[in-house]
Amino acid sequence: MMWTSNSKLSTAVYTMGVRIILISCMLGLTACSSNPTSSTVSAEHNELYEGQPILAYIAEQQSKTPEEAMQRALKAKTEQDFDRALYEYIRAYELDNQHTDALVQIANIHYARKNYRIAYLAYQKALFIEPKLIAAHQGSGLILLRKKQHDLALESFSKAVALDQEQRAAQTEMKTDQATHSTLAIESYNGLGIIYDMKGKFDEARLNYQAALELNANDKIILNNLGYSYYLQSNWSQAERYFTRALQVDSAYQPGWKNLGLVYARQEKYMQALEALEQAMDTPQAYNDIGYVCLLSKRYERAADFFQKAISANPQYYEIAYQNLLRVKRLLDSQRADEKQLTKN
Repeated sequence: MMWTSNSKLSTAVYTMGVRIILISCMLGLTACSSNPTSSTVSAEHNELYEGQPILAYIAEQQSKTPEEAMQRALKAKTEQDFDRALYEYIRAYELDNQHTDALVQIANIHYARKNYRIAYLAYQKALFIEPKLIAAHQGSGLILLRKKQHDLALESFSKAVALDQEQRAAQTEMKTDQATHSTLAIESYNGLGIIYDMKGKFDEARLNYQAALELNANDKIILNNLGYSYYLQSNWSQAERYFTRALQVDSAYQPGWKNLGLVYARQEKYMQALEALEQAMDTPQAYNDIGYVCLLSKRYERAADFFQKAISANPQYYEIAYQNLLRVKRLLDSQRADEKQLTKN
């Protein structure tokens, strides 16, 4: 069981490259003398770039204006060339050190690549320039949440939500479009919900999830997390309701199937639990997971039965299920001994 999050910063899959190194004209590179715009790696690139070596980019004619650099970056991103896009966004910031959009885009690429240190640096640089930048507060919160710095993440998400509400109120008054800020608000509300759940403040968590659903009633991640919030308080019917709604949005959503299967097991709906879990895992693992739920619920005989089924179904799960089976048998023996002692008394 777990919360889920989607930063919506990028859907691309990345591989880590090699950190850049300084290249000097002493290597005999003709581009160093022929390019009038840039002959060395800039301080900005040194600080904010991480990807494949940028020698080829340096050798080319450099963007002369921030606007040109941003256009090149957008084109590269459209072509899935994220190293070049990153290079050009940094070039835009190099040409205009107040360019917060470039900094946010730099941070977004690094966040998607799990380069959280540089991503956080870029978000913070943007906030130093513009303290009311919602995207930068939200991005910082997502990184802090991943690093388990929950109080700092709470602060960042709260700022993002407050600013978003302020801007949407102004937009409502001016009757302008709210779609862009609503997308940001969903992620910030989700982050707040997760943190409040971890703190055991379930009412506050659900208020934030519900606020996000007011912006997008069909967000599967929010629906799943709201279901998990109810699960944490053993409210099985409400948990089942929201896990089911998440799956109605996306029938292939594996976290929804896993969570639905576990909540069925909690309610002793074992066949339904097995069918749900089999949508996200193989049958032996499903048996083992149901057995573990039974163990946690002190239904030891049922647990032993499911662990035995996992062992029989596939030797791959023998060790895990066997250890669980030994544990549940010890608990069962202890329970029976206690019952026998009570009978004597």
